[in-house]
Amino acid sequence: MRPAQLAPLALFLLPMQSALAAEPAKGATSRPAAEAKPAASSDEALAPLASADGTGAAPGAKGLVFGVNQLPTIGGFYYVSPVGSVRAGLGFTMNFKPAVNAQFAIDASYRHHLLTGNLRPFAEGGISFGYAGDINFALGGGLGVEYFIVPRLSVSGIVGAQLRFDNGGDSISIPLATTGLMLNVFL
Repeated sequence: MRPAQLAPLALFLLPMQSALAAEPAKGATSRPAAEAKPAASSDEALAPLASADGTGAAPGAKGLVFGVNQLPTIGGFYYVSPVGSVRAGLGFTMNFKPAVNAQFAIDASYRHHLLTGNLRPFAEGGISFGYAGDINFALGGGLGVEYFIVPRLSVSGIVGAQLRFDNGGDSISIPLATTGLMLNVFL
């Protein structure tokens, strides 16, 4: 296989690898009843989720994303595993000179962290739809790094490439080095 053919396969297999890593090994036994954890109190149930590495990146964790890439964006994320999250974003900008025009975009992606801890490299892939006078569509992916400033606040950056269909499909391009900077706030 050529490297270009491996990228979609890797993005497909990464979530499956995460799910398999979270399953107990064959032959593993569950804890005896004496070692079972007591039921959580209502105060513990309302406590924020935390991962084993001390960050907010735990299964079920969710939050807001404020970003700057092609458009200023606001979005959200949800961790499906300690190393994987689904993300969605909404972008909007309006220009007044030389002519009034607006751009709108909506995107969805999956981010897989390659390591855990405060500094987490990741691979991300997704899809984007936009409107800037014509319908635009893109498939993209990239590599980035997320750094947890405190357990529930992180910054991240990504560099990647896209396959873009702009102007209603009249223009097809593959821009390299598409970038984005994001502030992630865990709720």
